[in-house]
Amino acid sequence: MKYQVGQRVTGTINNISDLGIFVTLSHHKTGLVHHSDFGNNWLREKSNYHVGEQIRLVIIHNYKGKIGLSKMRVNDPDLIDHTNSFSDTKKADFTRVLSTTVSDAKKEIKKLEKDLISYAN
Repeated sequence: MKYQVGQRVTGTINNISDLGIFVTLSHHKTGLVHHSDFGNNWLREKSNYHVGEQIRLVIIHNYKGKIGLSKMRVNDPDLIDHTNSFSDTKKADFTRVLSTTVSDAKKEIKKLEKDLISYAN
């Protein structure tokens, strides 16, 4: 899997060092949240994280297989997640698109419920 800048990901912390937080992503890829992501608070902040913990991050760069991650920029609107189906939706269309998505999801759930009941019988 090719990770793209702006993509939001969930990973597992596998090491915490003076350099930052090393995180394992899906497909056995690893990345680093550099200590500078936390500004001057790194020494205090690093005690809030633990090996094995799940953490939500954003890809800030991917150069020659080196994946840079950020915890502080997860909600940064300038980092557009192109894997998110809502990324290209205009604000005026968002409610309509969201309603359609919810409606489609409800239909799919009902279909799966029927399939499950017929499978159980």
